Amino acid sequence: GDLPGRAARGSSRGTRGRKPAAAKRGRVLLAAGLAVLVVAASGTYFFLTSGQGKTRQGAAPKTSQPATPATRPSPTATGRWGHIQTRRTDPQPVTLAELFPARFTSNGSYSRTADRAGKHCAAAVLGSRLQSAVRAAGCSQVLRASYLSGNRKLMGTIGVLNLKTAHNASRAGQATGRSEFIAQLRGNKGPTRNLTKGTGIEEAEFKGHYLILIWAEFASLHAPKTTAKKNELVQFCTRLFGGTANVSLSARLVTGKP
Repeated sequence: GDLPGRAARGSSRGTRGRKPAAAKRGRVLLAAGLAVLVVAASGTYFFLTSGQGKTRQGAAPKTSQPATPATRPSPTATGRWGHIQTRRTDPQPVTLAELFPARFTSNGSYSRTADRAGKHCAAAVLGSRLQSAVRAAGCSQVLRASYLSGNRKLMGTIGVLNLKTAHNASRAGQATGRSEFIAQLRGNKGPTRNLTKGTGIEEAEFKGHYLILIWAEFASLHAPKTTAKKNELVQFCTRLFGGTANVSLSARLVTGKP
């Protein structure tokens, strides 16, 4: 999937935190250690955490290539982020309907189980460092949605924060990790009502002036103790971003319209 932006992934439990341990840098897909590289549109950091706002074990960062739009941004859109370089060039607010479809498919089906929009960004993220960062970045909107995989084994929350500039989004993304990540959004029924209770992977991306924060865990609430299990959660994060917010934000980048 396309992962434009800068990111951090971590695992967490939502409301009950365990003591954090230092997060490592490296590659989340532990097959090979890749140096951290910020490419034209994407860089991703991951953190494995247990408990709300607490990181137990660090997972490595990886890099990914930027999305390739079908057409190039118009000449009036400057910078590598085209029309979404700043909120000034992309003034129309994002909406839940625009960002988060009821369901999507990507090597399986995924269904939305909860969504919420608001303007109090600091209240929708965990950790004082990240809260301060989104305030400083002039966050005007935070929209979240939770999804469950079709086999009911994987679940998570994705949040999109509307910041002033791409630089602000990059800086805020660097404040994620350890005890700073998106507040999980629980569903009213089914497995996602248990979001906040497990151990999983946290990811942070930036795409233009938007910061995207993703949390993923197993519906069983079991911690991902093996490389294969961690990889499952990383792939879930990739598919969740690729099947939801990345679609509409890519369209804005190219066309300047929702």
